[in-house]
Amino acid sequence: MASIGSAGRPLAAVVTGASNGIGRATAVAFGARGMHVWLVGRDVVRLEQTAEAVRAAHEDARAHPCVADLTVRAEVDALAARLVAAA
Repeated sequence: MASIGSAGRPLAAVVTGASNGIGRATAVAFGARGMHVWLVGRDVVRLEQTAEAVRAAHEDARAHPCVADLTVRAEVDALAARLVAAA
């Protein structure tokens, strides 16, 4: 069963640096709880690999790869708009 928040919707997380290392491990751990995970990083291939791992971790998990360089203000703004639109 997915992790459900107080509003009755699945819990969601935004994980930066999700393409590898601690970010990837964190994303997969959230996926194992059936959460919806927004994966942020600069490498689209690695983000897709992380997304596959998140989805494989739990049948209710959802992964949403978002390519963004958080040192570029315009990309941060675009990411924020995407996340708000999805909420």
